[in-house]
Amino acid sequence: MALHGTGFSLVFSRALGNVIVHIHGALDATTAPELKDRLVDVIDGQGNRQLVLDLRKTTRIDSNGFSVLLDALHRQRDRGGDLVVSGPTSDVAVAFEAAGLEKDFVITPAWTHPAHGAATAHVRRLGRGG
Repeated sequence: MALHGTGFSLVFSRALGNVIVHIHGALDATTAPELKDRLVDVIDGQGNRQLVLDLRKTTRIDSNGFSVLLDALHRQRDRGGDLVVSGPTSDVAVAFEAAGLEKDFVITPAWTHPAHGAATAHVRRLGRGG
């Protein structure tokens, strides 16, 4: 799914019980509503409990994007599920730290595809050695 003129796209895949959401482009006021709609469907509509958000191609994130990610995190936790943020670019990692959200999310610094082992096997929190 792509939003014309924004350079933003979402690609969904599955691996070993995980839904992987590949987020390409900027996650901001223009694009965040589309991601939210899709995540609500994946979590509430389809009942998926294991989400990996692949941020390797996410160019930036603003408060609108963080709001969507926090909403998804709370939805997952309320349902006994997990949400892992994986492979954020350096700009996006800095944005997580600047927003003070690196402690709220499980973040893998280098993207690990669930088919190659548990996404949480190489987890560390941003800003803490690892």
